[in-house]
Amino acid sequence: MATADIFKKLVPMAISYVGSGGSLIASSVAQLITFAILARSLGADQFASYVTIIAFAAVAQQICGLGSQETLVRRVAQDLREFPRMFGHSLLLTLWTGVALTVIGIIVLPIVTPVSTDVVENVVTMTLMVLSTVLLARFISLVNAAYIAHSNFIVANTLDVMFSLLRLLAAFSGCMLFGVHTAAGWAGWLFAAHCVAALISGAIVLRLGRPRFEIVREEIKIGALFSTQFIIKALRGNIEIVLLGLLTSSEVVSSYGLARRVLDSSYLALEALNRLIYPGSAVAMMSGFHLAFGRVRKVAIASIGIAVLAAVAVFVLAPLMPLLFGDEYHSVVGFTRILCWLVIPIAIGAVALEAFGAAGRQDLRAIIVNTASVAALVLIAGSTFIAGVDGAFASAYLVETVIAVAAWLILWRLVDADRNRDARAVPAQ
Repeated sequence: MATADIFKKLVPMAISYVGSGGSLIASSVAQLITFAILARSLGADQFASYVTIIAFAAVAQQICGLGSQETLVRRVAQDLREFPRMFGHSLLLTLWTGVALTVIGIIVLPIVTPVSTDVVENVVTMTLMVLSTVLLARFISLVNAAYIAHSNFIVANTLDVMFSLLRLLAAFSGCMLFGVHTAAGWAGWLFAAHCVAALISGAIVLRLGRPRFEIVREEIKIGALFSTQFIIKALRGNIEIVLLGLLTSSEVVSSYGLARRVLDSSYLALEALNRLIYPGSAVAMMSGFHLAFGRVRKVAIASIGIAVLAAVAVFVLAPLMPLLFGDEYHSVVGFTRILCWLVIPIAIGAVALEAFGAAGRQDLRAIIVNTASVAALVLIAGSTFIAGVDGAFASAYLVETVIAVAAWLILWRLVDADRNRDARAVPAQ
């Protein structure tokens, strides 16, 4: 291929990545500032309670919709005419599961992690937080996925930034202007921000067409398999926060929660790449793993490079975190510098796992992630109970490394199998 042709192909992709990455980085910065405002205003005790609630919500959000978001992106990317049906399917599953999860949260959370001695205030707080962080957040994410499925990254990126800025505005207004200093007080502001974002998202998604409400039965199993890996992964990623809350001080829980948030933010540069190439990968995988493997290799090289740069940047900038979050969280610098390198094995494993997803092989993806995550739940729980935060660090690195190795070994076997199949088919022609 001529250099000019390669240049013509790379430039639009680079522009799209800069736009997607820039929006996610902007969203990440807004989220970190939001957390900084909350950390300073709520104090270690109330902020630890909020972090614990968010940990529960992170698991519930992965259950909400039963993986229909991936189904929407994959099916619509392959055939745009599928949008009305797949969007209606996704909305129904999101609504049904979201309502059920909200009821469960209202019952369980006030008992597990109360934010107030007043029963009514506890229930109201949990209702607002669960509705915000589970049902409304999943709907907003679904609208974002609809535009990604159409490869309209400009609108998707704009929605990301808008959502983050609305939460930042809510935190600034509530905490800085109106003196909110409790998790219960913050719940109302959080709910208001999510309501506004959901209304805007609902109005914008209608431009793509109206949904046709029906359940696509063959996609329920695939979506459920997809969601199970993220449900268990969310359990794995948040169980240490719950255990640390039982075993250590509020400062350790808060600092660890902030360090995890920084890790999630450092992964956003990779998320920008993954969501950019996923629709194209879904189309490429229709011809077989072996024909799409060249694309996967290029994505892997790019992902590793981005991960290393992100980890180095976080490590270098970590000493500035007390300026952002306050001196009360004195463990956050050390925790962040330990966790920042975890993004590298996560990135390596994610490339292979995304390839399985794009090919519609959620069974393989689920087997790898779920098997590792179930084992990790026991490992993380035991190591955290025995060694505290050091055990949480060690088990996190071990688990992500095992997932990355297993995913790539299986991917290579699938590539070889497809090549052998095509080789056998040639003489028959």
